[in-house]
Order: sequence, then structure tokens, then C-alpha cells
Amino acid sequence: MQKLNKLIVVLAIVCFGLTRVHAQTTILDQTLLTQQSFNTFTAVSVTGAQTWNFSAQYGAVCSGYSGGQSFENEDWLISSPMNLLQANNAQLTFSHTRGPGALVNAGLNQEWYEAFATANYTGNPATTQWVNLGLNQSIANAWDYISSGGLVIPAAAKSANSRIAFRYKSSSAQSATWEIKNVTVTGEDPNTAVFKITNWNTEWLGCTLFGPADETQQINNVAAAMIAMDSDIYCIQEVINTSSQPSIATLVSILGNEWGGAIAPSNTGDCNQRQGIIYKKSKVQLVNSSELSNGNGSQGNTYSYNWTNGRFPTLYNVKLVAGSTLIPVSLVNIHAKAEDNNDGGESYIRRKGGAEGLKGILDGSAYNTKNVIVIGDFNDYLIGTSSNSCSCSISPFKNFTDDTTNYNGITKDIIDTNTNWGTHRIIENIIISNELAGNYVANSAAQEVSVPQAISNYYNTTSDHLPVSARFQFSVLDDPDHGEYIENSWTIYPNPVKNELNVAIRGTIEDTNAEIYDLTGRVIMHEKLNNATLNVSALPAGIYILKMGSSNAKFVKE
Repeated sequence: MQKLNKLIVVLAIVCFGLTRVHAQTTILDQTLLTQQSFNTFTAVSVTGAQTWNFSAQYGAVCSGYSGGQSFENEDWLISSPMNLLQANNAQLTFSHTRGPGALVNAGLNQEWYEAFATANYTGNPATTQWVNLGLNQSIANAWDYISSGGLVIPAAAKSANSRIAFRYKSSSAQSATWEIKNVTVTGEDPNTAVFKITNWNTEWLGCTLFGPADETQQINNVAAAMIAMDSDIYCIQEVINTSSQPSIATLVSILGNEWGGAIAPSNTGDCNQRQGIIYKKSKVQLVNSSELSNGNGSQGNTYSYNWTNGRFPTLYNVKLVAGSTLIPVSLVNIHAKAEDNNDGGESYIRRKGGAEGLKGILDGSAYNTKNVIVIGDFNDYLIGTSSNSCSCSISPFKNFTDDTTNYNGITKDIIDTNTNWGTHRIIENIIISNELAGNYVANSAAQEVSVPQAISNYYNTTSDHLPVSARFQFSVLDDPDHGEYIENSWTIYPNPVKNELNVAIRGTIEDTNAEIYDLTGRVIMHEKLNNATLNVSALPAGIYILKMGSSNAKFVKE
């Protein structure tokens, strides 16, 4: 696929004339309930042999108790760096608990359980200048998880490399256990909008013959999980949508008027699995939906047969609403042929053939310059294969993962946390086109491991699959209908620009220090405005944000 900047160029022809107050966005979101999530933090032991450990059930766990006795400890759990330079009202929130009962509040006067933030981590907790965030350490009942509430991260702890940290202490006389999970940092980002997109096989949703027995309970559980995950788009599979079981309409009615949904074809037939979409109407506009049914045959089979006799990929063309910027995205929701261990490898061949037929469509002129996300139940891994019925070792979707110029399988390395079937990679996957490479929030693709913990008997009452989510970030073009504004005192030209970016100042501005950010929030340039021009010739081609004082402007570097 080709990199296309035409849409962005049109949107960026003029400077932002206005600057608005933006809603909060998520900067850090780690459950700590998977090894991958836990590993985004660094455990540092200052005193004692004990340290922070990972638990798939409890998250990050630290205790000074070992071998029947307590030990003196000081242990830190420190996040990866975050860019908080432009994050107004940045706040840390997490869930935590302690025990056992007799020790639930041991060491409170000695500040044994604290949360901190820093603008510059030196690599050593002792030499780092930390800001104590004022966590209320008191917990009423042992092992009851409570919310930390929003702990404000002050300006002194904000930089392009800010970190948050948790410090645990114990003594040789007493040592409680501290457990932490679901860590988030949010802030008001004036330049970006973040969208969370989730994939979920909802296991025969609406079918009375297969899947969970209680249909009402299942769809209520699905709706509750969607509210808890708080995604902007849900791509779902194994959906039945008939006049007697209108799963999409029922889900939307449970979720509320702010939600929309669609499925193609609109009438699926009884227990005829299809792929649907549920979305927040405030952040997503559905343009149209259709089946991608015009692919070529492959591996000796017709295109239809490779896609389970016509369970074609479903195309949902949407526009993501970022201020007044509308970002077109083509979501290709797939449900590949399921594995059959007794078919001599035929199901593997059909998955491979389906992948080849689909890629042929997406590589064509209709899609090769579009923002494309291939998402769904692939029924196989992106690295290796789940098939036990053939002497094969490569993924049937290797044609996508090998084409690294045009596609990126952002879920390819995720190990399934549900070990009931052994340790393996996930089969619910997300592949993005190169046009979205700069918008994908790095390392945000992950399983929603907290969902089963909130639903009783999840795997029998709701789904035998875990949802998988990823986040995407886009620059925001201001819109008077979406916030409060102040008038800019300067404009920029030409836009797009090759070498010299001119700044036309109307009157005076409070600060002529110019900062240029890329769309990930990194500071690319920082210098004093000289003769009302900035030399941007050294910048790579792309989209950037110029900030001076309290105003921002987006420009395109050719």
C-alpha cells in the first residue's frame, strides 16, 4: 500500500485559527494482569531480597514476608517513560489492595505504600527527584480492591520522559502484601484524539442452538463488558441477527442512544455466523457496510469456499471524529475457517487461500492508499500455525506479515493468557496498513484480561474468547462545535512547506519560543523564532504541530 497524505494536506491548508479545550485522553493503560503488561514497568529493589512480582490474578504484587518471617524491604515499581509535556490535568488512577487482615494498614505512619511521579528518572530511585502524589493509604478491609482516585501529576513531574512509580516498604517486624492492577494515566491533550478499537468473538451471540445457553444473560454480559472496556469501536464475530434474535439492535438498546451498530448482511439467518460492528456515535461515523465477496480463488478452492462457504470478510467504512477532522478508516472484519483436526489440513489450506484472496483485494487500487485495519477471528496465529492436521509450520497469513512495507501485524507477538488450551499465541488478531503506522500507539495491542474477572463463569456464560484491543492516535483539527476557543495571534504559511515556514504575527504574542512536535507527542525542534521564520528543511516528510505560547498549528512538511 502507498503512503497517502492527500486528505491530511487538504485539512491542513490553513493554520488552526482557534485553540480549544480538549477532553481527557488515555496516556498510559496497563492492567498489570499479563506478563507483557507487567514488563512495561521496571522493578527495582533498594533494600531486602524480596521484590515486585507478576500475578495473572492480582497484577503487581510485593511482600516482605518470606519463609515464615518478615524482612525489611524497600522496592520500587517504575513505569516506562510517558510524554506529559502537553497533558493538562494529568492524573494517575489504579486499583489496589493489601492484606492479610491483621496487617492491612501496617506501616501507614511510616508511608510504606506510596505513589510518585518524576520528570526525570536517573535510573536510580535514590537520586531521582520524585513528587509524592498523596495516595490515601488506608484500606478498610483486607483484600478488597479500592480505587486510588485521580492522583494529580503536577507540573514539576511533567516532561517528555515522565514516569510514575509505586514504592513498597516493610520491616523485620511487620510486612503486608500490596497488590496493584489497572493502572491508567489520563490527561487533556490539546493536539491528539485517541481511539480504542476492540475485536471480540462473542461466541454464537443470538443463536439458540449453540454457545451459552442463556441468551439474555449472554447479551447483557456482552453489553456490560463493552461498557467496562470503554472502547470506541467493537468488531464482533459469530453474531446472529434475525428478526427473532436482533443481536445488534438489542446490544445498542442496552448500551444506550449514544451507541450505533451494523451488520452485513443485515439478516443473517438462524445461527448463521456473521461479523458486526458496535460503535460510539460521538466518535465514529458509519459510512457504509458490505461484504468483500469479489475475491479470487486460491489454493485450489473458490474464494467463497475458502471463507467458509460465503462467510465473507465484512467491510465497514467509518470516519473517526477528531474535532472537525474526519479520518476515514476501512475496517475489514474477518472470521476465517475454523481448524478441524480431522480434515487432513483442508481448513489450514482454506485459511491460507482466504488470506491470499483478501490481500489481492486490499493490494488493489480500491484500497492500497486507504487506512485499512484487518481485524477479527483469524482462527490461527500470525507467527506459526495452530493447525495440528497438516505438516505445516508457517502462518496461513504469512503473506500479510511478510509484506512489512505495506502491513503490520500488531498482535503477532501476544501470548494468550487463557492457558486452558496450553501456551500459544492468540488467534484474534489485528493487521494495519502502512498508512496507519504512525497512528498506532506503540505496544497498546493487548488482550482484555480483566473482562473474565468481572463476569461470573465468563467462559460458559459469555464467550470462549477474550477481547483484544489496540489504540490509535490522530491529530485534532479544531472545531467550534466541540469546545471553548481563544483566537490565535499568528498564522503560518506556506502549508505544505518544504524549507522555510513563515509565521505571520498579528500584534504581539506572549512567547516566541517555538516547539515542533510529531504526532506521537515527541518534541522534534525547540528554538527561538528568528525573523518570523523557521527552517524545517531537515524534518522528514510528514505532519507536525507547531506550538508557540498557548496556541498550536498543524502543518505538512513535504
